Amino acid sequence: MTGTVVTVNGVSSALAIPELLVVRVRRQLLGDRRDVRRQVPGRAGAWVFPEQPGDRKISIEFDLLADSFAARRDAVRKLAEWADTPNGIVKLIIDDEPDRYYEAILSNAPDVDEWLLRGSGELDYAAGPYALGSVPETVAIVATGSPDSDTFAAAGALVGYPEIKLTPAGGTVTSFTLTMNGDALTWAGLINNGGSLTISSISTIVLAGASTDVELTGAYNAANLSMAAVAGTWPLIVPGLNSWTLIYTGTATSVTLATTWRKRYR
Repeated sequence: MTGTVVTVNGVSSALAIPELLVVRVRRQLLGDRRDVRRQVPGRAGAWVFPEQPGDRKISIEFDLLADSFAARRDAVRKLAEWADTPNGIVKLIIDDEPDRYYEAILSNAPDVDEWLLRGSGELDYAAGPYALGSVPETVAIVATGSPDSDTFAAAGALVGYPEIKLTPAGGTVTSFTLTMNGDALTWAGLINNGGSLTISSISTIVLAGASTDVELTGAYNAANLSMAAVAGTWPLIVPGLNSWTLIYTGTATSVTLATTWRKRYR
């Protein structure tokens, strides 16, 4: 079949179910509104307590066109195998926007109407409020001494949540304060020359050594936590120009800040 191609957990619908034709995709415009409004006696209107958006719904309407009754049933079984998300969140990509994916999970047990050589139905996925860039953004920042500061540009229209790996050169770092766009995070301990420390604003933790969270999902090894002397607020990447300042103690002559994040899309 031709038409829209959907990829679930790395598997294309065109390859998994050749009989499948995606006839319509509906993407909820924004995540569910979770703001709370409270009517207050004696006051016009209501107090509003703003909240971050909830999930958004992605619906995929399809037809199955087969050459025989048996082929139709086989296509339905292949559809169930492909569409299911038994292990939780998966990447969902729709081919009109191949540069981004949704973190999605199948939210219904769909019915398939089977008519002779044809089947039809709808798959509903619950996804996060934002699509994420398939390729992470990266910026290499080098602080040459303490204090040091500069700016860098970030594309996109939404705030990003970075991982920042600090690597000293020429000596050690025994404490630092990293300020990014007004958010200041302080840490104390020891990073040896050539060693590293990772700040994750995704999961709001600091890790000794490099992160193994290559997908930038917030996963981490609890054995590597280094949170005993952490204070402040977590750095975020803002659209446009980003400012940073690093103040550190120790013998290092420079510190590299390898900053990685995924763009987010409405």
